[in-house]
Amino acid sequence: MLDRTLYIDRVGAFSLDRLSCLRNEYANNACTLCQKACAHEAFVFRQGKLHLSPVCTQCGACMGACPSKALSLYGFSMQKALDFVKKESSPLFTCKGEMPCLGAFSVDEWCALLLEGKNVTCSLLECATCEHNRGGVVEQRIRACIDEANDFVATLHKHERIRFATEVSEKRSRRAFFERFIAPTKCVACLPEAPLLHLKKALKHTLPSHHEANSFTFLHSKEISQTCDNCKECVQFCPTGALSYNTDQTQLLFQMGKCIGCGICEAICKKEAIKSITKEVDLVDFAYDRAEILMRHDLQVCLTCKCAFSYKGGEKVCERCSTFEKEHVQMFMLASQSH
Repeated sequence: MLDRTLYIDRVGAFSLDRLSCLRNEYANNACTLCQKACAHEAFVFRQGKLHLSPVCTQCGACMGACPSKALSLYGFSMQKALDFVKKESSPLFTCKGEMPCLGAFSVDEWCALLLEGKNVTCSLLECATCEHNRGGVVEQRIRACIDEANDFVATLHKHERIRFATEVSEKRSRRAFFERFIAPTKCVACLPEAPLLHLKKALKHTLPSHHEANSFTFLHSKEISQTCDNCKECVQFCPTGALSYNTDQTQLLFQMGKCIGCGICEAICKKEAIKSITKEVDLVDFAYDRAEILMRHDLQVCLTCKCAFSYKGGEKVCERCSTFEKEHVQMFMLASQSH
């Protein structure tokens, strides 16, 4: 049985689960979101694999940028943040106190926090002088995430919003989070949560029977052209199981509630048959991981190799056999003439 602890890089309270990292497990991926979010160049490549180096400051600024939730901080979880919102009458999120850098939250997580039904105040006043915010990269991403979360909740006809503080909150140590939650010398890092988990859970308690939305970074749609030859590679390499087949493998299914937009399916498709599209989607389908049929295949047996293939009409010969015959037609002619 695989021992996942062998593939976890850890610096103090911060961990990188290399098995969940898209860049490590899939050659057709060039994700650098954690590297771009880190001001200290703590993510490095060794022999083509992403690792966490000892220069990591455990700030958590990169966590919200990771689409596969491969990054974690001991003592912090999304559930802890949700409990904080439930407990406080006027929840204030700041990197001073019980929270790490607010870059730890992704867009969908800010949405889930808002769907608790309270206005939230977010303080970014420390960002201007923060060592983790070189070039304003982290602050820009936090503000963009919050703006998108506000827009998303507005489409649900809800009035709760995340606002930015204009005054410095009570003086608390920026390291209070780590003073309260000290990672033990030996601890087993939890497996990464499923992406979009908390937003989908919140939407199940919020949505009517049908509600359409589009153009949000966490909503992904796909389409497949008739050039698809049913090779199954997109399904095999999908890291979240968003692509799958029905029982007799005649229908290619897609669950947008599981898709993180990594683009691996598009990069690996030799026929360039699958692509991302923008369209209105039903958020109920998103919340409940309902599947849509992207492609129906008519499976027939090839007259030449006797293997099943996706039949597109004409002679019942698979593309592989047809291509082979065309490429070696001269050889077949010579063979027939010799008899």
